[in-house]
Amino acid sequence: MTPGQTGSKCIKVTSTSTVPGIVKLYVARLGAQGLENNITISTQMGTGGSFASCSGFVANTSLPAMTLSSAASTISSYATGVLPWTTTGVSGESMTYEVTWVFDTTGLSQTAIDALQGKSVSADVIWELQSN
Repeated sequence: MTPGQTGSKCIKVTSTSTVPGIVKLYVARLGAQGLENNITISTQMGTGGSFASCSGFVANTSLPAMTLSSAASTISSYATGVLPWTTTGVSGESMTYEVTWVFDTTGLSQTAIDALQGKSVSADVIWELQSN
């Protein structure tokens, strides 16, 4: 990954529940190893697309862009989860999410950018359904 680089992937989440409920997305764990303040993500929810492919994806709701560190500190549990999706209780219902990331080095000096070499970040993203 190089400064300014961007990319996006889709994931289709399928409920196997047979009771109605609300699915919310949140970050359960952040592996902060140097890039958490430089990777900006934006997330959209919609239809179409599939795992890893956004072909045919149509968004109906979106979140504003935020750094991974901000997402991990503000969207860290079901209670603070985002992009709620109400299921009807029919097993097999699905929703597609598109996540777009940017390696943002805006405002950093070349020395600060060079210091990011070899750094990484990871996050566990959870889609949790709770019944009504």
